[in-house]
Amino acid sequence: EIAGMAVTLLALPSTPDVLVAGFCLFRVLDISKPFPVRYIERKLPGGWGIVMDDVAAGVIGNAALQAACYFGWLG
Repeated sequence: EIAGMAVTLLALPSTPDVLVAGFCLFRVLDISKPFPVRYIERKLPGGWGIVMDDVAAGVIGNAALQAACYFGWLG
């Protein structure tokens, strides 16, 4: 969970709206497990799948937040 949140917020401004949006977005992605998050979790053995699915959700979340900040919706 910590790795996924760290990736989600990587290189983003530390404003309250970005932090709250990042937390909520990461949780939604981590729970819903969209493609490729679920695929990664199932294909990697043991703890690797558990950690890397969080990282994959973080990458997707970061991309969404970067776009939101770029277009002026956050930050």
